[in-house]
Amino acid sequence: MQQAGEATASGEKLTSRSYLWLLVASFLSLYFELLVIRYLSTEVRVFAYIKNLLLIAAFFGLGSGMILGGATRRLTRAFPFLAAALFLLIAFAAPLHLTHLPFPMEDYFTFTTFRTRGVWQGLLGIEYVGAVLLILILVVLFFMVLGGLVGQELSHFPPLQGYSVNLVGSLGGILAFIALCYLGSPPAIWLLLGMLVGLPFIKSYPKAMLMFILITAASGLGLRHAIWSPYYRIDLIELPPPAGWNRPAAYLLTVNHDYHQKLVDLSSTFISRYADAEPNREAFSTYELPYMVVQNPKEVLVVGAGTGNDVAAALRHGAEHVDAVEIDPVIYRIGVDCHPEHPYTSQRVTMFIDDARAFFKRTQKRYDLIDFGYLDSQTLLTSFSSVRLDNYVYTVESFRDARDHLRPGGSLILAFASGKTFVTDRLFATLTQVFGVPPKVYLTGYDTGGVVFLEGVARDASVHLGFQDLSEELRRRSGQAVPATDNWPFLYLRDHRIPSAILLELLPFLWWCFITFKARVGWRSFRKPRHLHLFFLGGGFLLLETAGVTRLSLLFGSTWVVNAVVIASFIFMAFMANAFVMRRPVTQWRAYVGLFLSLGLSVLFPYHMLDGLAAVPKVLASAVLIGLPVFFSGLIFSRSFRDLGSPSDALGVNLIGAVIGGTLENLVMVGGTAILGILALALYFLSAATLGKGHS
Repeated sequence: MQQAGEATASGEKLTSRSYLWLLVASFLSLYFELLVIRYLSTEVRVFAYIKNLLLIAAFFGLGSGMILGGATRRLTRAFPFLAAALFLLIAFAAPLHLTHLPFPMEDYFTFTTFRTRGVWQGLLGIEYVGAVLLILILVVLFFMVLGGLVGQELSHFPPLQGYSVNLVGSLGGILAFIALCYLGSPPAIWLLLGMLVGLPFIKSYPKAMLMFILITAASGLGLRHAIWSPYYRIDLIELPPPAGWNRPAAYLLTVNHDYHQKLVDLSSTFISRYADAEPNREAFSTYELPYMVVQNPKEVLVVGAGTGNDVAAALRHGAEHVDAVEIDPVIYRIGVDCHPEHPYTSQRVTMFIDDARAFFKRTQKRYDLIDFGYLDSQTLLTSFSSVRLDNYVYTVESFRDARDHLRPGGSLILAFASGKTFVTDRLFATLTQVFGVPPKVYLTGYDTGGVVFLEGVARDASVHLGFQDLSEELRRRSGQAVPATDNWPFLYLRDHRIPSAILLELLPFLWWCFITFKARVGWRSFRKPRHLHLFFLGGGFLLLETAGVTRLSLLFGSTWVVNAVVIASFIFMAFMANAFVMRRPVTQWRAYVGLFLSLGLSVLFPYHMLDGLAAVPKVLASAVLIGLPVFFSGLIFSRSFRDLGSPSDALGVNLIGAVIGGTLENLVMVGGTAILGILALALYFLSAATLGKGHS
């Protein structure tokens, strides 16, 4: 790699400033991509379920900005005002009535689905489409400026050298944002760091400095009591205790502005004095139910332990030992500090901060009772994927893992606030397939249409709590439901199709992108086959990344640590491939042979076989299976990137290709996650076909 002060091929001197500015611009592009996706999906809830659209918007903006040929002075000056428009809209989403903007259709279950019909539904649908499109356009314009800055600085470098600096800066942006999330920092700190890192670009503009200070201050308004975890914004509200009770009896906990759970005192001391106190009375029978059908369980496992209600119930009923699994460390800490019964301080409880599915694979213990608490993630696994964080907990394979950890005569009890008939039907069908007999199902009504499923010995017990027995009704409808599997884990989708609410946004937005690109950028960047080659490489790489995140989440858990490591590792692999090409250029076709062989193996390999391996061999095997296609793809891209005259054009076209990859990712809701590898193969075949003659 050239050192600062050396000349480029064009004779231009590279200075320390050249490296710094490209590093900073690249840092900001990835840092703000993660920031916008996290912040916007928290404050405008529809984006929690369509994060993929935000990713597409960010890639389109970055790619278009790079192709436009760099950031002009006017474009640079516009950046703070575009940032203000975007981030002030996010900060004031609640008073602007955007936080709970509802989905217009009911084929994708969220807690913001429309309840109206006819004319009102049509009017609200227009509001939904208009508001989401406006936000997506702001995201595009914001990232178009950042893309322009990257393109402007990249143009000073020889292609591979500039790409190396770009990857290092991008990796730094990812790691910085991950670190802030790990530390529980709020959006004001996220934006402050972004402003400080971006000072080289805005320090000459006092108005811009003032605008960023305003944005940072506004993002902190109303957040004084909010707690930030790696997954959620959490708000905890103490509910008034009954008269005469001088300590907290209940709390309400919301995540990302949506109801999540209550912390309730159900101890005999409290209930004997205040049997009618709410919300404790409503919760009491639901949490007592498992121990009315399973007498004196000694070993209990609670997955989705949350703040500790289910754990407290197990302790009240004499469990000798309770293993509690909760994915969010902050929610667990709230349970430790605030739960009225303090279940997590008991010596009989062992806590695991982990994904429930990963815990099933790691533990060798067997239990008298496995209790699935009210698990609902309210967010997606990753911005690359349409899979929600908790989806893999409710599949056939997951329930089989749980069943295999039951002792003889053991029971599995699943409580779920389904809210939708098709969700209840799917859980019923999935449990029936695993256990061979239909579960007993009761409508408790707790929270949002709470339903409890009983399997194992508990299935045959009698329940006398006034709950409605849904078992026979569900059995009559059982032929209509498709069980959830690891390949199609979409518990919240009505059937195998892309939800109407997503198509209502995706299609108009893609049309706007097409018109905008044609008018502002033009098709000059796609006239040569080599540019189409880079375009298809970008789409294939995004699908490769999505497939990698999905597979590794199944192997190691859907935790934020796993997702962060995977995304950072993909960029590191691209960096290593680029470094390899700089020192020893590889022929394109040899790299393609390696790519197709490794990607074919990655698509066909039965990953469940790795679960039987020890930790180190499992990590190494998965790294080879998933990492090799990334490395070969990186070799192909870097080799092509080296030979093009305009690095900013080339990288921009590659990112525009990622828009197509992100769009195709939605097809997993139709064909399952296995289709990701097949789609990636198809795009890589197209990239090979458009490589052009004479390039080896």
